Amino acid sequence: MRNAAAEQLSKIISDTPRDSKDTNKVPFRKFLPELHLHLAEGWFSLVLLAIVVYSTIWSIQAADWVDHLNTLTFVTAIGLLLGVLAAKQRRFSRLLVHSAVVFLGLLLALWQTALAFYGGSISGFVQGIGRWSAVLAGGGASNDDSIFLLLILALGFLLAYASAWLLYRTRTPWLLVIANGIVLLINLENVPPAYIIFLIVFLIASLLLLLRFNLFESVQRWNRSGLRYPDDLGWDIMQAGALISVGILVFSWILPGDYKNPTASLIWDSKSSPFVQLENVWDRAIAVNGGVNPANHGNFRDTLVLGGDPNL
Repeated sequence: MRNAAAEQLSKIISDTPRDSKDTNKVPFRKFLPELHLHLAEGWFSLVLLAIVVYSTIWSIQAADWVDHLNTLTFVTAIGLLLGVLAAKQRRFSRLLVHSAVVFLGLLLALWQTALAFYGGSISGFVQGIGRWSAVLAGGGASNDDSIFLLLILALGFLLAYASAWLLYRTRTPWLLVIANGIVLLINLENVPPAYIIFLIVFLIASLLLLLRFNLFESVQRWNRSGLRYPDDLGWDIMQAGALISVGILVFSWILPGDYKNPTASLIWDSKSSPFVQLENVWDRAIAVNGGVNPANHGNFRDTLVLGGDPNL
């Protein structure tokens, strides 16, 4: 009896193939999504991607626009992880994946903001959003830091997710460099010059990432064509790329950076410029209390009516 029980237990825990005649029973594992987590591009590409994204995120945190920006590190990590998983899977459509991830990202940003400012009360935060909308609809200005934190968390999540997708799925690393660079430059425009270190780290990591990815694509083509190449070619190219990256940074540092085109500056700074109008709307909707530049708590409009949120 003991031997019979042992045989029965071994049949239960063993992975024996099913009878081909039993077509009505389908293994449960066939319904599980097939995730290909192997990074053919190498784990070093993921490290460089994280440095590119986090150099932008760290610059935002260093500016200290609002309180509780430390949660941006966690939200960005989740965005990177979901971006890699979404890019490597081949079972679900892009529209379904993007919709689900964006929805999860917004929920995550909403939850983290509610934890930071409303003690975890989602309903309280939703009411705060309603009050913020009412103030804007009435022509006033808001200085609710929770709204800005919500936008920053959502931006960090979507930026990390899009960066991973652009690298591992669409194979266009230069697009993720441009996207992160725009956010980084906008943030550096409003912080002390000492934060230029984040731009240096960003540029070095971006150049190495572009070099590493182009090298990987070239090796793939060489293998398909049956071409031979040295085994240590990748290491030699990365060394040369690092030296070239440092040389480019040193050369760009020497070049003059105070030149301003008068015509372009006039168009950019004009009151009728869409950029200036967009900046005015942003200052009225989001007037943060942190950062280097003080919030705009009052401004005169065309009718000489004092707007904003003055405290006289």
